[in-house]
Formats: sequence, C-alpha cells, structure tokens
Amino acid sequence: MGNLFNMINNVTDIVTPKLPDAPTRNTGGSYETEEINVIDLVNVTKKFKTDKGTFTLFDNLNFSIPDFKHQGQFISIMGQSGSGKSQLLNLISGLEHPTSGEVKIFGKLQKLNDAIPMVFQQYSSFPWLNVIDNVALPLKLRGVSKKERYDKAMEMIKTVGLEGKEYQWTNNLSGGQRQRVAIARCLTYSSQIILFDEASSALDIKTKREFQDTLLKIYYDSVTVDPTIINVSHNIDEVVYLSNRVYIMQANPCRVHSIVDIDFGVKRTPEIRKTQKFTEYVQQIESIMDSIK
Repeated sequence: MGNLFNMINNVTDIVTPKLPDAPTRNTGGSYETEEINVIDLVNVTKKFKTDKGTFTLFDNLNFSIPDFKHQGQFISIMGQSGSGKSQLLNLISGLEHPTSGEVKIFGKLQKLNDAIPMVFQQYSSFPWLNVIDNVALPLKLRGVSKKERYDKAMEMIKTVGLEGKEYQWTNNLSGGQRQRVAIARCLTYSSQIILFDEASSALDIKTKREFQDTLLKIYYDSVTVDPTIINVSHNIDEVVYLSNRVYIMQANPCRVHSIVDIDFGVKRTPEIRKTQKFTEYVQQIESIMDSIK
C-alpha cells in the first residue's frame, strides 16, 4: 500500500533510449522513430540480497523503447519465469531503483521520487472511495480543486467506459470494471506512459477481451499525446492483438532475446484475430519462446 501511495503522490519527470544489446530482430513491419526514446535503461545492474548471498538479476542491461513518430507505442514484454519482466517494470515505474546504471524517461534521468503509474494484477482500487474519488485521487493529492479534479476524472471515466458508475463503491464492481478504475486513475495521473503488469490475467475470457479493447480505445483515441503503453503478459494472443512491438526476455542472465514488430496495416479490431497474419505472428512468437533454453 505504501508503494502505491508513493507512486500516486509523485509527479513523473518526463524521460530517453538505444536498442538493446544484440537481440534477434524479427520485423513484421517498419516504424519511423524519433531521435529521443521513451525509455532507456543504460548499463543497468540490479542485485538482491538473499539467504545464500547476493543475486544479480540484471548485469549491465541496456534496454530501450523508441518513440514511434506520429503514433503511440503499445509495447509488450514476454519471457520465461525469472527473466525479469516485472522487475523491468518496477525500474521503469520508479518503484525500484537500479544497483548501478541509469534509467531515463524521454532522455531525462529518472530521479529518486519520480514515478510512472502502473496497473497490477491485483485490484488496486480503494474500497472506501467511490469510483470518481478513486480516479480523482492523484489530483486531490496534488491539491487540485474539487471541480477541476472531478471534471478530469469524469473525462477519464468516460474514456474507460464506466460512465454512469462514477458514484458506485468499487466493491460493487466486477473485476474488469475495477481494473478500468485503475486505468482511469493512471490516466488522470499521467496520460503519456502507463504500465501494466499481468493486469488482465485474473479476468475471464469475455472480460479479458473487453479489457483489451478498452486499452486499444485509449491507445487510438488519445488526441493530446502519443501514448506509450507497456504491458507484461504471458498471453501470446493478447500480445499479438495489442502490440506494435514485442520484447521477449531471456533469463540467466536476464536480457532481451528477441524483438518482434507487429504491423497489420490497419486499426486493430476483434476481426484481426481471424486473419492468417494474426496466426502467423502467434506462431512466430511461440517458436521464439520454445527456442529459449
């Protein structure tokens, strides 16, 4: 809970990249990029103390997410258990800090109190607050007036498809709706970068697909900024449906094994799942995952 309050209470200092060291590149499309990356991890080492001594998860890792010109980035991160996917998000979000090395966001060094909002697998709504107060909480903590924060919160509530439920208690909502509350709160906090750590894994198939379409709506309908959505997932179908770039991680040492670009040439809709190209991307990623020792 403390980490969540710290994340909400800190204003993100906007942040830079360079492609990872020697991953296999499997391009399914081509994207023109800006000069400054969205995310850069530069020579990052992350160590943990254990009962058996010190464990090194990342050893001089270089990892970057470029800024695609004139569009947002929907990035997915996959990999074996223990390949550092969630820890990668923790470093990007500012919830954790590297033992050594640098984390940059849009070219600026991440500072100790910087944070990027993240939606977790566990529901993170506050049950003692109704929907609109949950969504408006980041603005309240910044001292924004009630009218202004409610106006902004209502805009985000509409974006995630919860209009009409703004005064309901979150305990009365379904799991998928509570995840939408978490997304809306992140959008209120920062509309440019959002992180998802297995956020749909606890949802049933129908709710999971509704959740995925909500993410695409945010991705496509953002008019003020090109959003960067970074999603950790084990679900290959979800990754292919949502992403325009996929990073596949390998453990021991944790590093980028492959990068797969996904380009259907059209706006993503549920019909994409029925295409041969979708099947080919799924098979390509399955093949890469199976090849990792």
